[in-house]
Amino acid sequence: MKKRMSVYLADDHQIIIDGLQLLLSSNADLVVVGSANDGETAAKEIKLLQPDIAIVDMRMPGLTGLQVVQQLAKTIVTRFIILSMHNDKRYVIDAQNAGASGYLLKDAGKKEMMDCIETVIAHGVYFPNDNSATIADNNALLTPREIDILRMIITESSSQQIADELGLSLFTIETHRRNILRKTKTKNAVALIRWATENSLLN
Repeated sequence: MKKRMSVYLADDHQIIIDGLQLLLSSNADLVVVGSANDGETAAKEIKLLQPDIAIVDMRMPGLTGLQVVQQLAKTIVTRFIILSMHNDKRYVIDAQNAGASGYLLKDAGKKEMMDCIETVIAHGVYFPNDNSATIADNNALLTPREIDILRMIITESSSQQIADELGLSLFTIETHRRNILRKTKTKNAVALIRWATENSLLN
């Protein structure tokens, strides 16, 4: 008997999970083994269950989808697909760098979703082609969290203020600040403002 491929779903909107379960239920080769509405629960359950595929939302309460992938992709056999509403090369490459094997837009149709899953199951990778990306190749690739922190840096918030606002440790914020400066190749807030303006991140 052919082994059914196990799938785990994580999204902070239950309606998205319900819709994915409905679509996947039509494929006899796939079985949904679990789901979660937040990143911390997803990370714990994926580590425990180690499904063949985990489809995780890029943005979730607690840990983001990218953080879940970063934590687990190199330590378990599960292959990850990031689910996102952003058709933006910045996010696509962030997903690749985190360790995801696929990137699927939330408005994708059933055929595209199944193509993505089948490709990833076969140990391939599935990402939007370069023509669909909406940001230039030479832009620094910041995660959604780094963009939030960048905007707060620009408003002259201190690292402690940012940590308090986002509920993160001071160490985490300082790490993000260093990564932002490295990725944007800037050295101070003035240069960051210039970079953010050039990349339309102040809107």
